[in-house]
Amino acid sequence: MKSAIRGAVLGLAVVLSAQAAVAQGTSTGLSGTAQLRVKPPVSPLGFQVDAFYTRFGLDGVDGHSRMIGGTANALFAFPSASPARPYLIGGVGLYNAKASIDGAPSGDSQTKFGLNAGAGFDFGLGSANLFAEGRSHMIMKAVPDGTT
Repeated sequence: MKSAIRGAVLGLAVVLSAQAAVAQGTSTGLSGTAQLRVKPPVSPLGFQVDAFYTRFGLDGVDGHSRMIGGTANALFAFPSASPARPYLIGGVGLYNAKASIDGAPSGDSQTKFGLNAGAGFDFGLGSANLFAEGRSHMIMKAVPDGTT
């Protein structure tokens, strides 16, 4: 496995929290990500940075919400003799969100810090290095109030 891997991802984005879905009125969306991972072949530890764009539809109105952001993550790859190598990933991120409704004035965007954590599998297919991953993002409120 190479020590530096670059990649691009296109996938489905789903709001998992019922509270977040009601508060934002969002539906399933699409997400695109560019990433750079640096992990020496002999070490289980690595570092990964991601830049992403996610767009959700808004329920009940013609419009959408979008999020642009980036994360910096530590990665731990478990030793494995199988073709699929499991790993854990987590880190910090910066998230910029904005909602737009067709025909209405454009609203302001908000930028906040957050945390993310997830797990996945790396596997090879011919000369391609592929992965399957699930990750959860927790975006912080602007002012700590004991409920974040």
